[in-house]
Amino acid sequence: MRTISLPPKYKNLFLTYSSDLSSEIPPFVDFLTKQGFRVDIDLFENPVSSKDAHNWNHSYLRDPSVLIIVAISPKYKSDIEGSVMDSYALHTKYIHSMMQNEFIQQGSINYRFIPVLFFSASQKHVPSWLQNTHVYRWPQETEDLLLRLLREERFIFPSVPGNLSILIRPVTMSATDTQ
Repeated sequence: MRTISLPPKYKNLFLTYSSDLSSEIPPFVDFLTKQGFRVDIDLFENPVSSKDAHNWNHSYLRDPSVLIIVAISPKYKSDIEGSVMDSYALHTKYIHSMMQNEFIQQGSINYRFIPVLFFSASQKHVPSWLQNTHVYRWPQETEDLLLRLLREERFIFPSVPGNLSILIRPVTMSATDTQ
């Protein structure tokens, strides 16, 4: 086992989710915190004015060093696509819109949005623009998720030996090749 060390600025995570996961998020955040990450979530325990919430979200969404975990659930899908909204759903839809805009501005290449399926979710609940991104299932793919958050590859490529040999053989042309 090897130790992976990230600079502190790369240990910041932002977690967006819908209210149906409110009981599942604290253990998930606790796990990430024990792994050395600083996790901020998008649903507030205390009332915050909308202007403060807006500025708070922008600080995370505009910082490219912050990875954003998208906790996928059936309600998340309905919150971002539905028309009936409570205040949390509007909040979730706003964050989703900001992430999707960044994705488009990056040429539809995903650099930092990490979709994680929670217990009652399936691939059909993943937003369409994240369908081509690797989707992690919590808690089954804990190790793979940690490697992604640590910006590491699961597979270590073999090293190239120091003494490579190149063998050159002359090619003789036959009479039929020259015609």
